[in-house]
Order: sequence, then structure tokens, then C-alpha cells
Amino acid sequence: MAATMQYDDEDLQRLFAEMDTKKRLKALKGAFRREANRVRKTALNNLRGSIRTDKDLERGVRAVVFKRKAGFRVTIGTKKAGKSGKEYGFHINRKGLKKPVLIWAEAGTKWRKSKRATRYLVGGKWKTGRTRGFMKRYGFMAKTADDVRNSVTGSLHNELINSVTKVAKKYGCT
Repeated sequence: MAATMQYDDEDLQRLFAEMDTKKRLKALKGAFRREANRVRKTALNNLRGSIRTDKDLERGVRAVVFKRKAGFRVTIGTKKAGKSGKEYGFHINRKGLKKPVLIWAEAGTKWRKSKRATRYLVGGKWKTGRTRGFMKRYGFMAKTADDVRNSVTGSLHNELINSVTKVAKKYGCT
């Protein structure tokens, strides 16, 4: 028979009620940000185990804390250059072109052929089209989701408790 654990969060609710809206939001976002960064680190470790990476490619794994809702998302993608001039999530190939390899590595690509038909006539000689290959599916984000699925709610609960008590202590809400 499984033992059930009960948590008394009366003190936490009282601290949360004493804070004003901005402090509450600060406490919640801080907890979500710390947990999102923990999940991001797990995703980076899975990425490093799958393919060879560098700093620019690893910056394509991003943790986003929602502004208007409570929650976060860890995603892969690319980010165009802003004011800083940095682009994230791109790999520079041999020709100097920037390619979104992370997106391809997660889902994989299909077999590709050249645009021409398989056989065509050029100057009286038969030429054949070339195959361009494919990229296999690495699925590092799916593995990350499986790794953190059970632990994220418990650790988020602990992060919320720590964050609320830390903000309450900082601003004197006792």
C-alpha cells in the first residue's frame, strides 16, 4: 500500500497573499526560469551525446518563460541577428552558408534527389540525376521530454516554494 504525503502550504499562501502583484510575478517567473534552465541543460547534454556541437549551435536550444501565462517551453530553433548582431542555432557549412541543423537533427530529413529526372540527355549522352542524401533523426528533444517528464512537477514545486520565500524575505513580507 502506497503511503500518501500531505503538504501544508498555509504559510506559503499567507506569504503569497502579502506580496503585491509585481513581487508575486517576480517569484513565479524566477521559479519557472530556474526550472526551464534545468530542462535546457538536460536537452544540451542529450544534444552533445547525439551530434558534435559548438557554442553557436547550442545557443539554438532556448528556454522561454511565458509572459502572460504561468509556464515555460524549451525549444530548438534559430534566432536572427538583432541589435547585438548575433545569430543563434545556425551551423556554417563548407561554403560559408548558415544552415538550421538543429531543426533537421531533431526530426530528420527525407531522401532528396536533384531537380532533374533520373535520366536525361545532354549533348547526345545520357546523364543520371544525383541523390543528395538525408539526415537521420536524432530525437534529442524527445529524449529530453522523456527524461524530465516525471521530475519536472516535483522540482518546480520546490522551486516555487524557494522562490516565494526568497522574495518574501527580501522584501520583508513575513
